[in-house]
Amino acid sequence: MKRKLNIFFVFLLINVTASAQYSYQRKLSEVTHTGWYRFAIPPAMLTKVKPNFDDLRIYTTGNDSTEIPYLVRIAADEIIREQVKTEPFNISRQGTTLYFSVKLNQVEPVNLATLHFEQDNYDADVTVEGSNDQKEWFNIQTGRIISINKAPVSYKYNQINFPESAYTFLRFAIKNNTALTLSQVNFYQTRTTKGNFSEVGSTLSTKTIDKQSELFVQFDQPILLSRLSIAAAANQLFYRNVAIDWLYDSIVSETGTHYQYQSLYSGVISSFKQDTVSFTPQVVRKIRVTIYNADNPPIQVNKILAWSPQVEVLTHLQPGAYELKYGNTNAFAPNYDLEHFVKELPDSLPELQVSTELKPEQILKPEPTPWFKNKLWMWGALAVIVAILGFFTMRMLRE
Repeated sequence: MKRKLNIFFVFLLINVTASAQYSYQRKLSEVTHTGWYRFAIPPAMLTKVKPNFDDLRIYTTGNDSTEIPYLVRIAADEIIREQVKTEPFNISRQGTTLYFSVKLNQVEPVNLATLHFEQDNYDADVTVEGSNDQKEWFNIQTGRIISINKAPVSYKYNQINFPESAYTFLRFAIKNNTALTLSQVNFYQTRTTKGNFSEVGSTLSTKTIDKQSELFVQFDQPILLSRLSIAAAANQLFYRNVAIDWLYDSIVSETGTHYQYQSLYSGVISSFKQDTVSFTPQVVRKIRVTIYNADNPPIQVNKILAWSPQVEVLTHLQPGAYELKYGNTNAFAPNYDLEHFVKELPDSLPELQVSTELKPEQILKPEPTPWFKNKLWMWGALAVIVAILGFFTMRMLRE
């Protein structure tokens, strides 16, 4: 019994604390019609709200007892890839050039192919042609595929993108220095919904120590980062392992300042194409890009481009005034039914504006209410009643 009462008191305390301690507040523009709305999260809020926006709440102005459900949408690219079954035929070779054809299903057009060969190392040019009668062929796309499997480098880029077309047949020509043997080819239909990104200004500094280059990117203010592009100088040939970390803490000691980083991304960059890497969005102020050079000279990097996705909140509102509250370390992620109905929401929504952060004197104090209607009195009375019951229960148990 005593353990159950202790748990109840802790639960009661957490709920009272979580509902009372929101450090920051902003207003939404007035809502005049019932319906779905959206508003963007200002960048200045990112450092004050919990990760994943767990402590963000929407209330009717002057009434913080009932939460307004909402959804957070990060406007990143959405790529849908569906495999389309079609088999290659007329596989042939002329010199070191490999040819094969496929017949397209016009109901499910393809625009991406991944090529697999028995060989592990190649650097080949690919030409894609289209035809309706297999007699006259028209060029659709040219590209390059590459695979390196020589320690310590392991790198592969074996996909070719081409536009959807009305041709009945496609023919691939793969030209390599040595003859390649096709082991498998997969075809896909891909559809990409572009996200809403904004390029972020930054300052770049570099240093090279022990066969690795460290590039430090400092942003003017904390940003939500999800995409990074390393722009290297032209006429460089390289395949390098890379790690991207973000600065999350620093410790000052007698020996100086020690910086602590957490991982954002690890992989390979190459001169084959300008690499744009994507990762889980993270609020950062400074990042470190480490390029492992092995026995090669350092890569000359002209600049690093960073993009921040727009963060939107979707909610259904009635006419009236609303406010945002955030900055509560004790708050838990809300559990709203809306998360199960993402696909049911309209694509185009009217946008609300978010005010600047309110200063303490700008936050309107509610009019005093009779003590018997005041929530604090109600919570206090409840706590006293529970305490009295707990006291007499413990006394009876001891007897």
